Amino acid sequence: MKGKFKIDIKMIKRGVGLFLLVALLTVFAVVIIQSFNPNHAYSQSIAPNVLIPDGSYKDFLKLRQGLPADALDDYELSFDELSNRGMLPQLENDIIISGTSAVASDNSDGFGVVTIKDNAGQEVDAYLTTERGFATWTIPNIPEEGLYRVYVDYFPYKQGGSTIERKIIVNENIDTNTSLEYPLQYEDLINIKFPRYWKDEGEIIQDIGGNDMKPRQVEVDNISRREYIRDHAGYVVEPYLLYFKQGENTITFESIRESMAIVSIGITSYKPLQTYQEYRDHYALLGYNDIASLEEPIRIEGEDATERTAPTLYAISDRTGPKNVPVHPVKMKLNAIGGSKWSTPGDAIAWEIDMTDYESGLYYITFRSRQDTSRGLFSTRRVYINGEIPFIEANSARFAYSSDFRNVTLGTSDEPFAFYLEGGKVNTITLEATLGDYSEQIDKVQRVVDRLNNLYIRIIAITTVNPDPYQEYYLYGENARVEGTLETIKESAEALEEVSRRITEISGEKSDKVAVIDKMAIQLRKMQKKPRTIQQRLNDFAKNLSALGTWISDIKEQSLTVECLWIHTSMQQLPKARSNFFAKTWFDIRAFFLSFSFDYELVGKLPSIDSDKSIEVWFLTSAVAGREQANAINTLLANTFTEQYGVNVDLKVVAPSVLLSATLAGIGPDVAINVDNGLPVNYAMRKAVKDISGFPEFYEVTGICSAKNAADGLCDPNVDYNEGRMDDPDAQYLFFESAMVPYEYDGGYYALPNTQSFLVTFYRKDIFEDRGWLVPETWDDVTALVTELSISNLRFYLPISPVGASSYVNPGFATMLYQRGGSFYRNGNRESNFDTEEAMQAFELWCRYYTDYGFSLLVTNFENRFRTGEMPIGIAGYELFNRLTVFAPEIAGKWSFAPLPGIYQDDGKINNRGATSGSAVVMLQQDEREQDYEAAWDFMRWWVSKDIQTSYARELESILGAAARHNTANVLAFQNLAWTRDEREVLIEQWSKSVGVPEVPGGYYTGRNLENAFREVVNTDSNPRETLQDYITLINNEITKKRKEFRLD
Repeated sequence: MKGKFKIDIKMIKRGVGLFLLVALLTVFAVVIIQSFNPNHAYSQSIAPNVLIPDGSYKDFLKLRQGLPADALDDYELSFDELSNRGMLPQLENDIIISGTSAVASDNSDGFGVVTIKDNAGQEVDAYLTTERGFATWTIPNIPEEGLYRVYVDYFPYKQGGSTIERKIIVNENIDTNTSLEYPLQYEDLINIKFPRYWKDEGEIIQDIGGNDMKPRQVEVDNISRREYIRDHAGYVVEPYLLYFKQGENTITFESIRESMAIVSIGITSYKPLQTYQEYRDHYALLGYNDIASLEEPIRIEGEDATERTAPTLYAISDRTGPKNVPVHPVKMKLNAIGGSKWSTPGDAIAWEIDMTDYESGLYYITFRSRQDTSRGLFSTRRVYINGEIPFIEANSARFAYSSDFRNVTLGTSDEPFAFYLEGGKVNTITLEATLGDYSEQIDKVQRVVDRLNNLYIRIIAITTVNPDPYQEYYLYGENARVEGTLETIKESAEALEEVSRRITEISGEKSDKVAVIDKMAIQLRKMQKKPRTIQQRLNDFAKNLSALGTWISDIKEQSLTVECLWIHTSMQQLPKARSNFFAKTWFDIRAFFLSFSFDYELVGKLPSIDSDKSIEVWFLTSAVAGREQANAINTLLANTFTEQYGVNVDLKVVAPSVLLSATLAGIGPDVAINVDNGLPVNYAMRKAVKDISGFPEFYEVTGICSAKNAADGLCDPNVDYNEGRMDDPDAQYLFFESAMVPYEYDGGYYALPNTQSFLVTFYRKDIFEDRGWLVPETWDDVTALVTELSISNLRFYLPISPVGASSYVNPGFATMLYQRGGSFYRNGNRESNFDTEEAMQAFELWCRYYTDYGFSLLVTNFENRFRTGEMPIGIAGYELFNRLTVFAPEIAGKWSFAPLPGIYQDDGKINNRGATSGSAVVMLQQDEREQDYEAAWDFMRWWVSKDIQTSYARELESILGAAARHNTANVLAFQNLAWTRDEREVLIEQWSKSVGVPEVPGGYYTGRNLENAFREVVNTDSNPRETLQDYITLINNEITKKRKEFRLD
């Protein structure tokens, strides 16, 4: 009998355990060994594959090449052919036109010759062009017709701090008495950018905990800059070419955004960039064959960048390892620059290389950098040496994904580039973010988005956004009601598949970023294969279409962090880029234990000055405000308030729910910022906030002569103290009347305005122009437009509460009410005024849009539906402008905003007043402890002043970007922000007509029951007037109850 095979469980367990131990030790050993790897790579720079992508500019050049206009796509652009046709003439010397020779248009404002003292102390004459108007220069003698490059020497003129933008017009007679749209040589000239430059205001300072604080960013406006007319987005690699005829020509700059002082305009010939080999050959002829010699490499800290083109590109703190300089395991040390902030094409950072004690020669350049945001992709940077791109390969220095810092030497995939640096002087090295080889693919996706968006709008015009999956809509085939459906789907799928393949080819690996493209391509193929399922897939199609738009934004964000850069002459001189396993582990252990003793409350707090005055200020968090806003305030406190007023400020970031209990307990702050508009009156009833209307400066700050100020003989109640402030450069305060309305209570005022929001009309220009629609000026126009929209199954958006009944008063109803001359309350705010005819008419109209015209109660994201075109028009807070600008790049230039619709008055004018909302800054009143009310008042009026609100807004944008633009309530500060003149005029006009919603005891019942009445009418089709009347009784009962509770009657 054969013996049985016996399994020894213990031996198996030991074997498995031993295997796991060996595997673990192996992994551990590999990690340790890899940590000693120098982590060095070359930038894999190559000449760009595409210098000029398909588009208007390329077609313009093809026409100059002599190609037939009706078959441009059938031919390739050839610069050799352009040269053979005499279209690229060579000038012996550049043609220079003095900026001061400009002729301004009749509608220009503030144009003229100015004298600027530059950084060398020299006075330079230049021609100032502000935000509105045309400036035209005559170019007297172009020797040969042809294509030329144009550059501009200019000073950025201080204004809103945004990038300067101009439209370039050639050889057109400008007549501002007409509303002509002047033809452009190609569409790209509609928006040419001229950057501003920023630097740290001073040395890095530290808080009381030893943490570095971000220095303020100040504009460098005393250096003349040279900028070619070029594509800052990075799609077109080389400067643009403009066509000039032989003889006299004109070139006109139309102001779009910001001011600039133009020193001169230069006309120069086209010269292709040399290759790296040609660059080396050139310096070899000058005797520079070999690499220079350095005993030690030259190290420049990333945070020591001398200039950058955006205030967001400030020094940052990185605590990921001990190799960073300076560094601390838990404290914030500013030791790098860039990061996620350095991602916008055109943004540049420059470093100075002091070569005073070194010889001229060829040197290698290496960046200790990290790109850890786009796995499978690389970030591209254009390299400038002393302001010039040295060779064509320098247009695309690639920084591949890496979770840790690595040394990236500028070069090809095989060898480093040797750059000529001049000895005995300071050289500059600049990196500019650019799209690189991704630009062509992004452009293709943008075109696909445009085609599919157009197709989607045409389809839902037949099917609605929620089609019946079983109905035949004839979206394709012989009897198609939508032209070219399957052709568009097929072409788009092919284009996206090609983009996915090319991005993988360019990057060398498959990136998760292409998943969005692949997903849409797969869906399109399914729709092509089974066209009867098109209507079933519309919802997912719309989501994928929005995702493609977001992809465009994401792929453009090519971030890069630079810790330091090296100038060296051999690779052996470079230190290892990352710490070894043991050094990193010890650093992390120290960070872990030190974190228990580190006082995070001290971050941002500055050393106290020698003063017996001190206040505590709370910044209340919200959905859009938190620690970053508080850090911006700390920066301003450090630079202005504490020294100016001799008051120490203890700033804390606190949740709003804590404020009342802390105040009543006597442990609250002296001042609270960012409180809800309803809080001041609510707290005033409880005597928890102080009436500020008695302070002597109150009327100067608010423009209101309060009863207490008048009683003290400080002001005259019959005088408008805001008059003239709009145009007074020395004025610090201007608030529209609506801003103070919510803070008035029982004859006093209990807050100052912090932020203010108001409504405007957003609309899709492309859709409106395509259909010949006009933006509605009245509610009758809205009603007519709604009918037109419904024919195409499109919708109009009105603001709606996403949570149903709440104390929030619907601004749409409030707007309709105010336009009819109605009001919220009467009899000294003791009862609701909603039972008046004006209010009843406003309520009926509001309800009618939902009961008769199909408006939905379920729309919670107007922004996305606006992007897809489902809702090509809507009314929303003006802050949507910032979000669309940043997060919806695929519809850039295709939307705008306009004033609210209104109603005709007896005098024939349109009343388009609107409701406002906002937040406040209050002074808390606590009987349990002694308070310095004067110091608190000094802080409040300092905080809401023009200079501080402007600085805070710019500081906030430098931290969080343009999407976080501060909606300040100070009109003068608002004017200083980065709006175009047209944008600012529309917004201020609408804002000035807005009306504040009063806050009263029990007023929270107003918004709640107004919403209840509205939804009852919409959901049950009840009579609007009778329903509202029922809820008015509830509102009045609550107001009476609260007035009795607080003994107000």
